[in-house]
Amino acid sequence: MNKTLLAIAVGSTLLATSVASAAPTVYGRFNLALDSQKDEIGLDFGTEDSTIKLRDNNNSSRLGVKGKEELGMGDLKVFYQLEYGIDPDGSESNAFSKRNLFVGLEGGFGSVKAGFYDTIVKDIGGKVDQFNDTVGDLTRLMRGETRTSNLITYASPKFGGGFKFTATVQPGEGRTASDNVNDTEDGIADSFYTGLEYSAGAIYAAIAYADNEPGSMRFDGSSAAKDILRVVGKYSWDAFEVGGLYQTAEGVDQAGGLSGSNFQEDSWMISGAYKTGAWKLKAQLGETEGDFTGVTRMMVGIGADYKLSKAATTQLYYVTYEDQDRVVNGITDPSTDTFGVAFIYSF
Repeated sequence: MNKTLLAIAVGSTLLATSVASAAPTVYGRFNLALDSQKDEIGLDFGTEDSTIKLRDNNNSSRLGVKGKEELGMGDLKVFYQLEYGIDPDGSESNAFSKRNLFVGLEGGFGSVKAGFYDTIVKDIGGKVDQFNDTVGDLTRLMRGETRTSNLITYASPKFGGGFKFTATVQPGEGRTASDNVNDTEDGIADSFYTGLEYSAGAIYAAIAYADNEPGSMRFDGSSAAKDILRVVGKYSWDAFEVGGLYQTAEGVDQAGGLSGSNFQEDSWMISGAYKTGAWKLKAQLGETEGDFTGVTRMMVGIGADYKLSKAATTQLYYVTYEDQDRVVNGITDPSTDTFGVAFIYSF
């Protein structure tokens, strides 16, 4: 009964009822932070004086239901996930927001799914982002951290000793074409994503590409869409982790509309962590440079995680951003500085 009630809370009454025999899993996470921030850039709080806020850390608290069910046709299974963001501090106007929502089929061929979820570009970035789901998340540093709708994705089974291939298409559904304001995008793959991952032992490496992803650049200029190439790598040994990311994003030129072809942003990030007992000490450094504007955003983060149990973790962190060669509200080279402490509980 409790599982059914929770499923109702996330809008999944029908699903929970129809697959009760498949034992859907209800899960969730609270990620509450108490942050003190001085925000000259306008990234977050938007206050030039230091301000303290209790908040859902990077909008990452969630409640969901997921599961699989055998279909009785060889190894074919249906899988699903209904995940919604929740508002534990009560500061949002909506109690629930969309996160990852999809249904799919999997078997020996791999898997196919459709819905609203993270792109492969975003997925591989999370593998090396030590400050994911905090104010230091890659979202504030570069484009590509996209969760969007109308996606259809094929993912291969592992092959060649650790490789996995992913391809995603997104129909335009009649939206204005990113390359011509007088045209529409109404095909099956008006935007598409591809990715190749390798994971074996201590090594993880991946490359992903987004073609014609709707939306503008981070700060180099307005464009109707952009193309993104992202490469990441991580090596883990004993108690250490080191990771790196390189990305280039280019604007799309729209005839009769936004001229985005002059816009390009190059980004990089390196991260590292050391685990000792229940502690994880971590650091991260990153940069995005706009080719057209000449603006460079630098990010530095240092932090410590302490595991209270398998389900509970506390965090302490300091994250700073600086926009070089930029003026915001009369401030040259503005910065955003955040000291924070967070509590995460997953179930």
